Parts: sequence; structure tokens; C-alpha cells
Amino acid sequence: MKSYVEKIRESVPTLVVFEHAGMNDAVEVKYLVKTLREKFDGKANVETVDSSYNGNLKMKYKLQEYPTYILFKEGQELMREAGSKTEAKLEEMIQTAL
Repeated sequence: MKSYVEKIRESVPTLVVFEHAGMNDAVEVKYLVKTLREKFDGKANVETVDSSYNGNLKMKYKLQEYPTYILFKEGQELMREAGSKTEAKLEEMIQTAL
């Protein structure tokens, strides 16, 4: 199984959802991730990363709010959104990279 680091380098777009333990909207985020994975199966990756236990991630990706959604393709950050987002907004993000 590939790590999110390997997946963000692929030519397939990868939406990484950076979470943090105790987020208020954790249940909603898990539902969105599941839905997006099903919708974009084979076309895009959707990964979650819990940054609670890795302070380096917070600095590396300049995470200031949770959840933070970062869309990558071929190792490059294409877009970023933070805070509560709708399924439609996240779909739109992924569609821009397809």
C-alpha cells in the first residue's frame, strides 16, 4: 500500500485531507472522504493524514486550520482549502486537476 507521500508524486491527482485529533467535524470529514473515494475511484486519490502526532507536517505544509485539504499532482501543490467544505467544493477541486 502506497503512502500519501508516494501518491502525491503520481500523475493522478491526490487530495490529502490533513486532520487533527479532536476536530469538531471529524465525522463529517470521514463521510466526505469515503464519498469522494468512491466517486473518483481510479481517477484520483483521496487520502487522510492525522497530523496530531507529527509536528513536522504542520510546519512542512503550513497547516493552521483543520481540516486542511491540499490537492497535489506530480508532487506539486495545485490548490488548498481549509475548514469545513462541502462535497461539491471538494469535487470541484479534484475536477480541476483531471
